[in-house]
Amino acid sequence: MKRLLHKKRRTLNKEYSVLIVKPHNIENRTNEWTNKFIMQAFERGVGEYWGVPTKTPELARNRAIHKFLHDPKHMSKTHLFFIDDDSPPIETFAIEHLRSHNKPVIAGITPIVRLNQQTMDCTWSAVLMDKKTKVMSNIGIEELPKKLFKAHRVGGTCLLIQRRVLEKLKPPYQMTIFNDNYTDVKLSEDVYFSDKIREAGFDIWCDPDIQCHHYHEFDLLDIFAVVRQLKHIA
Repeated sequence: MKRLLHKKRRTLNKEYSVLIVKPHNIENRTNEWTNKFIMQAFERGVGEYWGVPTKTPELARNRAIHKFLHDPKHMSKTHLFFIDDDSPPIETFAIEHLRSHNKPVIAGITPIVRLNQQTMDCTWSAVLMDKKTKVMSNIGIEELPKKLFKAHRVGGTCLLIQRRVLEKLKPPYQMTIFNDNYTDVKLSEDVYFSDKIREAGFDIWCDPDIQCHHYHEFDLLDIFAVVRQLKHIA
């Protein structure tokens, strides 16, 4: 019995290398598949989980970064992993996979659908910049690179960041910037964070093999599959 208690105590006191952070709404509702992904990572000894109730994602992420950098409990952790409640990675071992690349900042890919008045844009959660024209564009549904690539900006739905990167940044780490009349968003918190990372001298990488679901009323990956079928039929 003493051996079992000793073994359990060692497991609970384990030093996790990753702090897994998930902002969620103040009512504490959460997606079951996201919870499953997080708990499996915790049980494998990969990361310690901290769910942050918040009204906006940037408040939760700013608080998490501060805690990661200054709380003695987390000083030994080497990485911070951001995950959104509605976007769990398909790959169970996504964190280990991303960490194996040994990049300062690396993200998985999440599908995004934007409904315009007459069209439906299906893109991925990464923005590329043309080196010659300096024009930025989202990655289209059929334009996803086959191997690891650099992005100009990424979303925060599946994002692994080394400690040394965050130590170079100054708060606020994430912030939404509005236009002069506060009638529209000029820069989202993810864009602001990506720009801040690059300005600090770090590249942002993406692994196309780590794809995430994106649940709203339905999974946006299912929408991507339908769009692909329609294109082939046409």
